[in-house]
Amino acid sequence: MAGQSRKWMILVATIWIQAFTGTNFDFSAYSSDLKSVLGISQVQLNYLAVASDLGKVFGWSSGLALMYFPLWTVLFVAAFMGFVGYGVQWLVITNLISLPYIMVTLNLIKQGSRYQFKENNVSKRGQLED
Repeated sequence: MAGQSRKWMILVATIWIQAFTGTNFDFSAYSSDLKSVLGISQVQLNYLAVASDLGKVFGWSSGLALMYFPLWTVLFVAAFMGFVGYGVQWLVITNLISLPYIMVTLNLIKQGSRYQFKENNVSKRGQLED
């Protein structure tokens, strides 16, 4: 019974981590700046929000990666993706670099997949170690 309790605790902890880190709502924190810097319409901004959400669909790739690579490698890749992705977003928002709309869209898809990547890894690994 202790194993079942641990699995539920890991699930609840994962949900709380996602809620507190804002992985599902951080786009709204910088979207108005992104809109003004890129000079895009509200409709185009909505497409970027969808791209960010669409990236979360690729969260399944973390489980696939865990089948072939150790946990530390997969988490390092997720952290690296986050560093590069948020770095590019920061550079675009502060006008240090200029990227075409499609590149910003692809970056947001990648960022969305990274969100699910790390949370899924922690949850899956914790439940497998019983």
